[in-house]
Amino acid sequence: MARVIVLDAHVLIGFLDATDPHHAASLDLLERRFVDGFATSVLTAAETLVHPTRANRQDAAMAALLRIGVQLIALNATDAVALARVRTTYRLRMPDAVALHAAISTGAELATFDEVLSAAADRAGVTVAN
Repeated sequence: MARVIVLDAHVLIGFLDATDPHHAASLDLLERRFVDGFATSVLTAAETLVHPTRANRQDAAMAALLRIGVQLIALNATDAVALARVRTTYRLRMPDAVALHAAISTGAELATFDEVLSAAADRAGVTVAN
């Protein structure tokens, strides 16, 4: 995978939901960094699609993510130990551990509005996109 910016659920949900507090910041980040390209873990995409699915808008939401070029990062069995290690080392909730693991494993920057995840990324040597 070419070098991209890994997007966490806060950024993706902010992009999709005009009522989300991070909507304007998400649009700004995505517009400024569009040339860099974007990716997210398939689990982060699933988390992002929970609310659209409740409203039966999951297909439109997924299409919007693909339209801006979000590449999905697959997980496989060998990622289980690495994910557990990231979660315990940085004391993160699993959704945040998944996002950080995606950035670490691809050598990408990480875009997040979550202060705890941002601090963990700094400790892991991952650049936080701004």
